[in-house]
Amino acid sequence: MIDLHIHTVASDGSETAAEIVSQVRGKKLKAFGVADHNTIGSLAETYSLAQKAGIAFFPASEIDTLFRDQDLHLLAYGIHFDRAECRAWMEQIRSAKLDHTRRRVARLKQLGFRIDYDELMQISQGKMPTGGDYVKALSQDPEGRQDPRVRNYLDGPRSNSPYMNFYLDWLKAGKPAFVPFEEMECDKVIEKALSLGAVPVLAHPLDTPPEYVADLKNAGLRGIEAYTSYHNREKENYWKKTAEELGLFITAGSDYHGKPVKPDVKMGIDCPEQEQILSNLKQALQKSGGIFLE
Repeated sequence: MIDLHIHTVASDGSETAAEIVSQVRGKKLKAFGVADHNTIGSLAETYSLAQKAGIAFFPASEIDTLFRDQDLHLLAYGIHFDRAECRAWMEQIRSAKLDHTRRRVARLKQLGFRIDYDELMQISQGKMPTGGDYVKALSQDPEGRQDPRVRNYLDGPRSNSPYMNFYLDWLKAGKPAFVPFEEMECDKVIEKALSLGAVPVLAHPLDTPPEYVADLKNAGLRGIEAYTSYHNREKENYWKKTAEELGLFITAGSDYHGKPVKPDVKMGIDCPEQEQILSNLKQALQKSGGIFLE
């Protein structure tokens, strides 16, 4: 098994780098990748631990982007977490995300929710707020807590995973509180990632229009995450075929965050192409000058 898309506490995962590496060893994964949201905060530690454990490791960052009417996530593999220009880029992204969060809070207020930006950021401990953080912030005020739209995520039918469900119901593209992340257009993020030696891969494409992916390929996209926890066999085959037609390689990643965050997502992807996946990613990184551990 391999897993090239794992999260740590550096963004919204529930486990530290050391705990992740311990799990990777326990599951005997052939290779793994950490791709925290809009940060490289855990990569140096994870790289060191993986090196000591003798496990193949692919450092990355999962970057929130916008392309036309879709919020797409881009995996920047091989990002040089030890270089000043990469750290500066992450700071720029963080600043843009904070502005985006303020606009989301304003939109939720327009919809009649009781929520405070400073309180939300306190709950998220300075990290970018997750769906679960929004639910906590919305339920701080006693009146807000009784809002049936909020109770839905506290003890109602959507309480099994507030992290995922609030995002899917309110914040995702096409939903009532969606606010476009216009500062991070996907094609420009691809261009920036390439300029820093990283290899851009589209994460969990789900129902992304294929013509969008074709346009992103022309912008420099290198791969598609065909194997993911969110794709059934039909979706896997569809995206494998699409990748082949577009001349893109495929990757495999669970999007593991830990049981408290995404209880239904398990670490590890078992797929017949894993050797080819690793070979293709290594070749792309060798060509780009990206960093990885064999």
